[in-house]
Amino acid sequence: MMNLDRRQVLVGAAAGLAAGVTLRRARGEEVVRIGWIRPTTGRLASSFAPLYVGGLIAVDEINAAGGIMGRRIERVEQDDEASPAKEPAIMRKLQDDGINIICGPTGSSQSLSALAVGRTQNIVQAVYANAAEVGDGKKYPTNFQFCFNTVQEANAVVHYLIDKLGVKKVGILQENTAFGEQVTTASKSVLDKAGLKPTDIQVYPLTAPDLNPYIANLRKSGAEGIVMWTANTPQAAAVFNALDSQQWFPPICGHNGLLSLSLLKLAPEAALKNVYSIHFRNLSFTATESPGPLQQEFAKKLQKYPEAEDGAAAVAAAPYYDFLHLLKKIIESEKSFDPKVIRTALNSTTGYAGLVGTYSFTPERHTGLSADALCMATILSAKSPKAEWCFRERAPGA
Repeated sequence: MMNLDRRQVLVGAAAGLAAGVTLRRARGEEVVRIGWIRPTTGRLASSFAPLYVGGLIAVDEINAAGGIMGRRIERVEQDDEASPAKEPAIMRKLQDDGINIICGPTGSSQSLSALAVGRTQNIVQAVYANAAEVGDGKKYPTNFQFCFNTVQEANAVVHYLIDKLGVKKVGILQENTAFGEQVTTASKSVLDKAGLKPTDIQVYPLTAPDLNPYIANLRKSGAEGIVMWTANTPQAAAVFNALDSQQWFPPICGHNGLLSLSLLKLAPEAALKNVYSIHFRNLSFTATESPGPLQQEFAKKLQKYPEAEDGAAAVAAAPYYDFLHLLKKIIESEKSFDPKVIRTALNSTTGYAGLVGTYSFTPERHTGLSADALCMATILSAKSPKAEWCFRERAPGA
């Protein structure tokens, strides 16, 4: 339990209650109620559930350390079925229940739907979406982005392919989703600034039964390397199986969905030897460097959640762990649960050292991570004893 004098406790309680916020009495104790938007039913429930594990770990750590200003966190779950259409009603329900701090939803389409309502409310929110626009503090002043965005990702991926691997004839393979469209647009911009054009852009539907034609078209275009925007593991496996069937193994750089452990079981190793994914420097290792103590401890706790193993690298990248820990720090520093006070403090946060990187925000820029938090990692390093589920070996020169 934290050392707080009586005046601090009264001031903090008054600020929280005056804001109509998150404080409620449960089982005879004051708790901090935090909205938790995720699908518990529907086709994406099982695949999205692991992405909240980092948040669960943070809640356990914070509660074990005495909570926030002496108050335990209590999650208030809302099932959005991963449906963008359900987000506005869920956001309004949380507001009606006096809950002004929210984790989720996950997914770009779901997040944008939720933020269309939330941006006009007195809340503090962290969604899990890589879309660059959700980090626009002017457009979405209530949301803070604790993950990399599509512009940062495209910069890191394309520059590694053309600068470090020396590829000048670049083909793009993109899933037909909002994420795919956004990150491909960003990739074309990076290539354009480098004086390059993609040899071809192949867009495939998630229902495509065979990806061989798309790979064949990239090969015919003269591509010597591929920027691959695929977040779905079965589709990624289909890509690498197509490459193997054509015995074409160009260097490939892409999204952190490629770090899934099941990809190693579904795709031939020969097709994965020259494949690199975006990752976090804090979660990477080299022959002489290892992740730090905070990251090592997190990895140990993560391994208590078997459901997180397959996509552990993406689980660690989810925003909820760092969001909740910074939230605790700010509330206790400001001695207030008022969302307006919290947002003001977040807007002036600089140099906060989190799990995956260092965060700084301004009123205009709500994407907290800087580009140097990112690196490229090798896919096959998931087999290394150093991997511990969520760590990967830094790619050469990254």
